[in-house]
Amino acid sequence: MNDILDLPAERDLPPDAAHAMRARLLGFVRPRPARTPRLRIAVAGMALLAAASGAAVAGWDRSERSTVQVLAMGAGELSPTLRDAAQRCLQWNSPQRQTQAPGERPVPVALADLAVATERGDRALVLFMNDVGYATCDVDGAGTPRESGGGATEPWPHGDLLPGPVQRLLLTSTEHDGGDVSVSGRVSSRVHRLVLDHGDGHTTTARLSEGAFGLMTNDARLKAGNDPELVSYDARGTEIDRRPLFQAEDQLEHCYADPDGKRIYGKPTSDCRPAETWGR
Repeated sequence: MNDILDLPAERDLPPDAAHAMRARLLGFVRPRPARTPRLRIAVAGMALLAAASGAAVAGWDRSERSTVQVLAMGAGELSPTLRDAAQRCLQWNSPQRQTQAPGERPVPVALADLAVATERGDRALVLFMNDVGYATCDVDGAGTPRESGGGATEPWPHGDLLPGPVQRLLLTSTEHDGGDVSVSGRVSSRVHRLVLDHGDGHTTTARLSEGAFGLMTNDARLKAGNDPELVSYDARGTEIDRRPLFQAEDQLEHCYADPDGKRIYGKPTSDCRPAETWGR
């Protein structure tokens, strides 16, 4: 069942403001139903837009939002417009259109790989994940003559291994340091509950589905200065992990090592923990 949150009405934007908004969201703007630029939105410490905190964050102005937010976990929960956006993303990220770095292989994705999708009016964000990697897109006006957007695809750098119980893949916010926030990513099998602690007494519970998570909050008071954190709990309700929401993966408090003891995530520290396996 979709989570729906009411938001202030969206205003009509002049073309220049609309282009500026999309540039802030993707760091790139080009109306193009025919080509997909190779972009990184936010995955494994790679930042498309970097806030002062060093986190990978994309932002949009409050006046550029619609009256409805929708969060879908999987293809079976898609609205018609989100389904159009997902299909367009699949076309843009087809293996034939992907550009790989030397040694990389294409990331083939299908509708069945859709993990999280969010929607605000005519704008949609979709995230696909499978055992090879991820693909994600921002689509504006899907299925209409003015359709535009951008996409990204990337193989997993370390396969199913995560930097602890949680790996945040995508973070968008209405402000560079907070505001209304949408977060998605993947979790290990130890995580049975995931909560965003706003740092001011408020919390938002994420939805979990087959190793993926998604959450949306319209709490404009959420700020990096309040130290919001993603908090993980196991099946017994015991807290097992707590990490800053606006912190880049390479700045995590702990480093994480593969089964051979090689550090694969985080900055070098004496307290390097075992990486955890994606709980699909």
